[in-house]
Formats: sequence, C-alpha cells, structure tokens
Amino acid sequence: MKKLLALLITTSILLTAFAQTKSVTGKITDASGAPLQGISVTIKGTLSGTTTAADGSFKLNAPENAILVFSGVGYEATEMSIRNRTVLDVQLITEIKALSEIVVTGTGVATEKKKLSIDVASVGNKDLAKSAIISIDQALIGKVAGAQIQTTSGEPGQKANIILRGINSLGSSNPIILVDGVQVTDINGLDVANVEKVEIAKGPAAGMLYGAQGANGVIQIFTKKGSRNKAISISLLSKVSIDKVILGKDKTLSAKYHHFTQDANGNILDRNGDILRPDSLGMWPEPAEDDFNTDFDLKNDKTYPSNLAMYNHLEQAYQTAVSTTNSLGISGGGNKTDYSFTLTHLNQENVLANRFRRTNMSANLGFEIFKGFTARNSTQVILQDEDLISGTYNVTSRIKYNVDALFEGTNNNRFEMINSYPWIDFTSTYPGTSLTVVRPRDENQVNVLSEKDWHSRYSKDTRIINNSNLNYKFPRFLELDFKYGIELWNSEFQDLYKNQEAAPQVALGFWGNTAQGSIRNDYAKSTYQNALSTVYFRTDFRKDFKIDVPITTTTQLSYDWRKLEYNSFFSQGLNLPQYPPTNISAAALKTSGDGRFEYITFGYLVNQTIDFGNLFGVTGGFRSDYNSQFGDQSEPFTFGRGTVYFRPVELLDVTRLTEWKIRAAYGAAGIPPNEFDGEYYSRQTTLGSIQLGEGVGLYLPNILGNRNLRVQEVRELEVGTDIIITPSAKEWLNRISLSFTYWNKNNRNNIQYVDLPPSSGAQQIRDNLIELTVKGADVSLDASMYTNKNVDWQLGVRFGTFKTKVDKVANGRDFVNGLFIVKEGESLGNFYTQNPLTSIDQTRTADKTRYIPENEAGDYEVVNGVVVNKTTKRVRLTDATDQAISGNAYPDFTMSFINNVTLWNKLNISMQWDWYRGNEIYNLTKQWMYRDRLQKDFDKSITVNGQTGAFVNFYNSLYNSVQRTGWFVEDGSFWRMRDLTFTYQLGSALNVPWVKGIAITASGRNLLTITDYEGLDPEATSAQDSQGNRSVGAGSNIGADYFSIPNLRSFQLGVNLQF
Repeated sequence: MKKLLALLITTSILLTAFAQTKSVTGKITDASGAPLQGISVTIKGTLSGTTTAADGSFKLNAPENAILVFSGVGYEATEMSIRNRTVLDVQLITEIKALSEIVVTGTGVATEKKKLSIDVASVGNKDLAKSAIISIDQALIGKVAGAQIQTTSGEPGQKANIILRGINSLGSSNPIILVDGVQVTDINGLDVANVEKVEIAKGPAAGMLYGAQGANGVIQIFTKKGSRNKAISISLLSKVSIDKVILGKDKTLSAKYHHFTQDANGNILDRNGDILRPDSLGMWPEPAEDDFNTDFDLKNDKTYPSNLAMYNHLEQAYQTAVSTTNSLGISGGGNKTDYSFTLTHLNQENVLANRFRRTNMSANLGFEIFKGFTARNSTQVILQDEDLISGTYNVTSRIKYNVDALFEGTNNNRFEMINSYPWIDFTSTYPGTSLTVVRPRDENQVNVLSEKDWHSRYSKDTRIINNSNLNYKFPRFLELDFKYGIELWNSEFQDLYKNQEAAPQVALGFWGNTAQGSIRNDYAKSTYQNALSTVYFRTDFRKDFKIDVPITTTTQLSYDWRKLEYNSFFSQGLNLPQYPPTNISAAALKTSGDGRFEYITFGYLVNQTIDFGNLFGVTGGFRSDYNSQFGDQSEPFTFGRGTVYFRPVELLDVTRLTEWKIRAAYGAAGIPPNEFDGEYYSRQTTLGSIQLGEGVGLYLPNILGNRNLRVQEVRELEVGTDIIITPSAKEWLNRISLSFTYWNKNNRNNIQYVDLPPSSGAQQIRDNLIELTVKGADVSLDASMYTNKNVDWQLGVRFGTFKTKVDKVANGRDFVNGLFIVKEGESLGNFYTQNPLTSIDQTRTADKTRYIPENEAGDYEVVNGVVVNKTTKRVRLTDATDQAISGNAYPDFTMSFINNVTLWNKLNISMQWDWYRGNEIYNLTKQWMYRDRLQKDFDKSITVNGQTGAFVNFYNSLYNSVQRTGWFVEDGSFWRMRDLTFTYQLGSALNVPWVKGIAITASGRNLLTITDYEGLDPEATSAQDSQGNRSVGAGSNIGADYFSIPNLRSFQLGVNLQF
C-alpha cells in the first residue's frame, strides 16, 4: 500500500510538472532589428535549451515560471522571465567588442583591445572570404593592413607568399604560425572550416615574445570551441567550385600574324623548301623565315593559310577544373564541458592534370576539472594525397636531403606549349595508338601533355597536430598555465618513369633521366614539439591592497622549449625492364640515401604590464634564448621590448568620440640562420660522402659552414593611434573606426653568400654582410555606412606600404642574383638590367663616353621611347657592363576595399577589391617568346625613318639572348575583384522542426582583373632567373613571370544547413 501511494504521488508530481510546462516562441534581433542566428537560449539552472535559427526565431518547452538566458558571442547576456508569457521578442545589446575584445597574440597576457599598445589585427571566421575554400592564408588576403599575402600560382596545395611589414632579410619572410598558442611548422593544410578567428601580430615588438625567430611577425589561429550549457548544434556545408586559369586581358600571348616564307599559294614552307607538314610520327619541322638580318624591312604582317589548322595552346595547356568541399561541424557543451568537432574533405581538380585531396578531422574538448582548474585538448588530423603531374609537386618543402634533380626544376610552366607555333596540336597522338606525341616540334623540349603516358607519381601526407593546455587560476594573484604541442608529419612519395625504349620517338626525346626508366621512393618524418610553461602574478591595488589607486599589474614568467627532429631516406632504381613489375628490385641499378637533423631552442621570458585604470599603461620585458645552431653558445641571445599606450578619451567629454588611443612600442627579435636558405647546420661544414669502389670518399660541400655566423637582428619602433567615432545616431555613418600605425625597422647581420677562391675547395660561404632599414605604414578603416531595419552596409578599407633599403653592404660590393641586385643605398627587390638607349647622346655610366658617336647620330632616331637604327630597325642597348636599376618587384602600396551589405535580413552581399600599385614585373615569358619571334608584340606597328610596319628586327633585337633587359620590365599594378558572394537565408523553409536554418551561397573569386600588364596574371610571379632557377639571397621572392601557372577564376555554389 505504501509503495502504491508513493507511486501515485510521484506520478501526480510529474503530471503536474508536465502540465506546468509550456511552449515558448520568439525572435532575437540586434539593435538595428536584424535577426541573430546561433544565439543560445537556455533555461536558467538547467542544461536544456536551443539556439536561434537564421531568421532569429526559437522555440522550446519550459516550465511556467522559468527564466530564459539569451547569450551569444559579441552580445551582452540577457535574462527574461516567461511567467504569463508565451511569446518573447528580445533585442540584444552589442558588447563594446571593439574595446573589450580580448587579444592574446603579441601581448604575453590576455589583454583588452582598448589596452593594446601594439598593432594586432583580428579576423573572425565571419570575416574570412567565403570564396576561399582552400587554405587559411588564401582566406586572409586583403583582410589585414600591412600584410602582403599573395597567391603566386593556381596549382593545388601551393603556399601563399606572406610578408608582414616588409622584407626583414634576404631569405625567408615567413612569420611564426601558432595554433591555440603553440607553434606549428606550416599554415598550409590547416582547415579553414575549423577557424574561429586569426590574430596577426606584425612586428618584432610582438614577435619578440616568441623567441629569436619572431622578427617576421606572428600569425595565430584559434580553432573552434564549443560553448558551455549549450545544446548540440550541427552544421553541414557543401560547396562545388568551377575553376579556370586567368588568361590576361587579351586571352593570348601569341602573335596573330607571321613572317614565315610562303610559296605562291600561300603555304608556309619548311627550311628545305617543302610545304610545312609533320612527319610520320607527328613532329613538325622548323618553318623557313626570310632573313631579317639582311631584309631589314621584314614585317610580321602575313596571315596564316586557311588550310593550316590553328590551335589555342592556352586552352590546350589549362583545363577547366571542378572541385568540391564538404564540411561537417558539431558543437555544444554541458555545465563543465564543451566540445567541437569538424570534418572537412577537399577534392580539388588541377587545371594541369589529376587531383589533390585533403581530409581534415578536428576535435576540441574543454573541461573544468574543479573550480579554477581547466583543461583543454585539441587534435587535428590532416590526411593529404595527390597524384599531380606537370607541377612543382610540393616535394622540396618535405625532402631536405638527396633531392631528386627532377624535383628541383619546374616543368609546370608550359614553356613548350606557350612558346610554340600555332599549327602544332599538342594533343595529337601517334598513328594507331593513344599515346600523345612526345616531340611535336624540332625543339629541345618534350610535350608536357605526353607526360601522363610515361610518368606517374603520388604523395601521401599524414599530419597530426595535438595541443594540450592546463590552466589553474588561484583565487588571488597567481595563474599557472602549461601548453604542450606536438606535430607529427609523415610523408611518402613515389615517382615512376616507365621504360621508354620502345617509344616511337625515343631517339628524339623521353621523360626522366634515362629512356630505360626509373623509380624512386622518398620518405620523410618530422616531429615538432613546443612546450610553454607560464606563471602569471596579478595584482589589483584596490581589491588586493585596499589602496584607492586604479593600478593593476601582471607579471609574466615563461619558459619556452621547442624541438624539431627530421629524418628522410630514399631508394631509387634506374634502368627498368619493359615488362612488369616496375619496382626497385627489378631495376638494373639501385641506390639509396638518407639524412637527418635535430634542432632545439629554448628560452626565458620576463614581461611586466602595468595599467592605470583605462587611462594608460606600460609594458616592458626581455627574452633570452639558446639555440642548437650555436653549439658553442656561452651567452643567450637576449632581446627586449617596451610599450606604452595613453587614452585621451578618458579625459575628454566628447559625445561622439567613443575611443581615442595613442600607442607606441619598441622591440627587437631575431631570425636564425636556417631561415636564410633552410640549412640548419650553416655554422659548421659537413663533409659529403660518395661511394668509391668498395670504399667511401669524402668531399667538401659547395657552400662551407661559418662558425662566426650570427643571428640576424631586427629592431623596430612603431607608433600609432586608434580612433572610434559615432558621427550620427541616425542611419548614415553612425560608426567609424580608424587605426593608423607607422613603423621603422633596422635589420642587422643579414646573411648573404660570399664567393670563395678556387683554392678553398668550395664555391661560397654564408656571412653576416648586410644591414637594412624598413619603413612603412598601415591603415585600417571600418565604417557603418548605412543601417536601418532593412539595410545594413558595412565598409572596410585596408592599406599598407613599405620600403626596404640596403643601408650597408660589407666591402661596399653589389650582389647580383638572377634578375635582382642587392646594392648599398638602394631598395631591395630592384631589377638590374641592360636597357635600351633612350637618347641618341646617351653616355656610359663609368667613363661618360657616348654610345653613339656624334658623327653617327644621324643614323638613329628615338622610336617609342628607345633609340633605333634607321636602317636596320634594331634597338641599341647599353653594354652588358653598364646595367642599371629598371624597376622594383614590390608595390608602393597595397589596398583592399571590403563591402558587406545585408538586405531585408535575408540577403547578404559581400565584395572585396584588392589594389596593388607601383610594382614591376620582369616578363621572362615574353622574352623567351621573343626568341622565336612568336610573341604578340611582333604584330605591333612602329614608324622608323618614315616607314610604318611591324618590323621583325625591332623586336628581335630586344631578345638579347635572354639576358637581363629592361624592355621586359612592365608595370605590374592591378585591381582585382577578389571576392563576390551572395548568401540568402532561407530560414526554416523546409518546415522541418530539426532544421534550424538553410543558407544558399553563390560566390566568385578573382572574377575581374584590371591591369596594364601584358602577361597572363600579374599576381602569379616568383623569384626565378631566365632558366627557371630559384634565386636565393636576392631579397625578393616575387617579381618574375617565368611561364607561371596563373591563379584561378572560380565560380562556386554552396549550401549550409544548421541543425
């Protein structure tokens, strides 16, 4: 009976509780009336709740007298009782995020933005370009003032070129990459979908905190986390992209007309006088040309015969590619836990050939073990594979030793296809086969479209990044923090060239080093560890000492340890049989090799921060580091910093002035020697070994070690101001935010190669030879242009400029490397060339003698700004020993304009334009096409000595045997529509309770380019010489167009579901 009574009472209570539960609906908006998606709606004191849909609506069941809590990132939490109410319309108030946002990077301690004394940019996930689906560096282009981020190739997996505040050395400009406070080795491959925000600290005053390698700045990526007391949230994103290469303003590089010898019927003849036609194997002979060396009036004005098929080689060279991205996100949390999981798969087709695939899996778990003690662990797994051919393969970044010579060159450039006669069909096959013709032209090049028949390769990468963090905050004064990260990266490569002895044209050309074929396997393994232990000691004079002075202090003591271990080995077989299996065991010759290195650095950081309320504050500190590259190091490398800010807004009673801060910082940081050329043992000489019979011989390397080599130092002073004003409380221009920073850096001990005499047994040695000065300014402007219930228009402008000047070079000598010169008193990035004479009485620089004797002056005239011989139509150049600076690879400034418009709370339109102004490009592609007189310039008419026509001699004389020539230095300035995205919020259009929101996105990337540059893509440049070799120590890593793969013009369609 008692049990029955208890059961009845319990049932009665439950039924009563159920009866007192009701359905509550509502809508959450911001101050302008725009709906807010993803706002957490929870029943206070419970874990029950929901989140708002795309239209701001929510629905949940709650007890009659419950209190609902509305919270979201960027908004003040609001509580509201539902007693006697079933419908709630809530307007959330924006936090003063511009001032109270917490910044971590470059500050040492978590700091409110209003108290920052250095310039740190913050880019949230919602601010990243929606059309950037490949990489984080791509998504940051144009988003940060003073950060010059440039994609230099349309190939999958290629890294962007990142420069923060100018060129600090003659080697790498790469900044440190942090993920959740722990350093990783590469930003490439990290998942865009897993990014919560990115912070960029641009100078040594911030980078000094991260040791003797922070001079190039810091980029820190914060991964997505879950939220406490939040119900599970699921998002699904799927996107398809159609990609084509950018083909310049004319869509061609080739001349429309020709000057070849023709018969009476208009047929082009070969050099034997026969009508031009391919041989039985598909190879075309060279056409006959009239002798322009004797026929000075020869013009490029003949039309091609209609019976000779013409082919668009750019269309044959680059295919349309289709890529897909799918991403799943799950997040939520309980009372003392939070979780976030992300899964993304990228399947990117290459515009050259084959595919690039990457799968990212991420997990971020947070726990509160007990009050004040928290633990967090984040894990990222990156699985990447590709079978790209006709590319740069991304091999040399992972293979440090015994690199195959075939990988060191580049056959991605489509040289043969672009610089070829228009009647050649590069897709043609041998009669009776499906094999593409290897040598369609009598030229020392192979047809890259035939590569797929004879060459196959693949690479697989497994990369695991795990970061752990333990943090304990004592009730007063102390906070202990420990971070440990480990990055495991295994790479596997296979490269197979088939036996081609039976190939139709084997005597004329083949793929690989030998017609008998080869197979090579490479393996690389690296382990990178970073441990950071920190003690924070905080005081508040009012709370802790009962002193009525608004002073707060933070003392930071840190120990930072990092270790990189790398191992690689390869095995190779040469001379393969013509029958399977094609493995190393079956090869006639076999070889192998390995290599390893270990790199350790550790240091101590002391940093002190003092704030006087919100009015002003100062910081000061130093960092001391030891580095394994300096095995004989007895004293640490020590760098200091000091910063200060002052906020006059605290003293002024100006209604419309929300913020005004003045700040200044001084700091120094270093760049270790390995950042110059990637060599970790540059201070010692390591003998190479070679097999001699049954023994081993030792030999000196080409570049000797230098035990006196020092760390490169960068010292920077930056001053700036941040202002926020609210000009109007009405719809137009109700908020303007401006940030300005000027900076000046002095860079010492920069490393460069020095040539050695033959008696040394080596060619060069590294030494600290050069001092640089870098000056520049950054400006960020954000404005709320127009806001009402139906329209919200936000504008962002980013501006950056810098110049790097060579202050001093040891012994005053000049260094010429590839196209560039490092010259005392001049800027880095200068092209150094012979140049066409611009006046008839021009003299030589050295002895001031005239190039053209006065008695011959009448034989010349100035045509299109250059001196031309009236008879031969040839341009007169300066001597090879009389070269001059003819341009600079770096822009005078970069600027971005970002517009974001939301209409009727449903349709969002975002547009970004990027502007690069004042840079030059050396057009090596054009110069090589001048060699065979095929470039489109040969169609352009000029007037010489009263005669008008497209004179072959004029342009041919400028080729100059592909030596550095200023004629090929062009204006590389451009405007580019970087991103155009339309997003429409369908809300709960499916009328399915568990679907909270649907968004349809259509976007385009690199849709329009406005430029005077005559190549394909002014952004796709590198630092290569006329033979395609990479220039090291040239002070530039951009500026040369050497048959580069253009960037992609992409059209994308995506759908995003919220559950």
